[in-house]
This record gives sequence, structure tokens and C-alpha cells, in this order.
Amino acid sequence: MKDIWIRPACPDDAEDIGALNDAAFGTPDEAKIVARLAEDGDSLASLIAHNDREILGHIQFFRILINGNDIGAGLGPMSVVPERQKSGIGRGLIKLGMTMMEGQGRQLVFVLGHPDYYPKFGFSPGVAARYEAPWSGPAFMGIELSPAAPRTGTLTYPGAFGAPA
Repeated sequence: MKDIWIRPACPDDAEDIGALNDAAFGTPDEAKIVARLAEDGDSLASLIAHNDREILGHIQFFRILINGNDIGAGLGPMSVVPERQKSGIGRGLIKLGMTMMEGQGRQLVFVLGHPDYYPKFGFSPGVAARYEAPWSGPAFMGIELSPAAPRTGTLTYPGAFGAPA
């Protein structure tokens, strides 16, 4: 990741983040999620990777209630410009974001993502399977950041994911 920096996203980045998500995922759905999380105050961290000319990657972290308590986080969407994927940008975004989530006192982080990618960072479908959530299966993974994390429970996702606002 030579000559690439990571910083918090700012409102002026919104259009570029939307375009990046559209390019990476092929639909406007993820860009709408990112915008809604910001609008609703559910964003915990929105980070971009850039090279001083353009945004090359973005990661979003958002609040998840666990048993009604504001102690969890979700990771996603994460996107990297297609021609720069597999270059370490995503890894850098995840590592910094996870450090931030731990620093915020988040006890668990969940992701719905590629089952071959996220386990590299400690995510496990076994952790996520212990919770009642809108998703299940091998692509739904979790990681415990604190020994105090509840071992079971119900996850409440923000309205951006189709939950009641």
C-alpha cells in the first residue's frame, strides 16, 4: 500500500464513495446503505483509502444493538476500486477500522461477506450463528473483541438494512 493513506470520510466524499460502491458491487444498493447510515446517525466509522488524487477504497462500520444494548458493530459495505483489489487496501481499512471499534468499546463485530476473505481477520460463522439475526450461513460471521461480550442474543440492525427506522 505504498503512497496510500487512510482517513475518516467527510461529507465532501459522499459522491465519490457512492460511485466507488456502485463500481465495486455493480448496484446502487450499498451506496444507499452508506448514505442512510450517515443520515440516521448509525455510522460508527466511515474510512477511505486514497492516493491524494482519488478514493481507492472505503469501509463502513455501523452500530448493532445486542439484546437492546449498543455494544455491537457491523462491518460493511467495504469496497475497493476493481483494478486495485487484492493490493492490501481492504486489509488496511479492516485493520484500522477494527482497532477503532475496539477503542470505542464495541464488544462484537459482525459482517456479511465473502467466507474465504473475512476469516483471515478472525471472523467466524460459528460466532455469528449464536445470535438471532436477519442473516445466517457461512457468509454471516462475527468476531468477539471483548471477553465481556454476550455469548448469545438478538441483533438489531439499523433502518438502513430494512429494519424499522
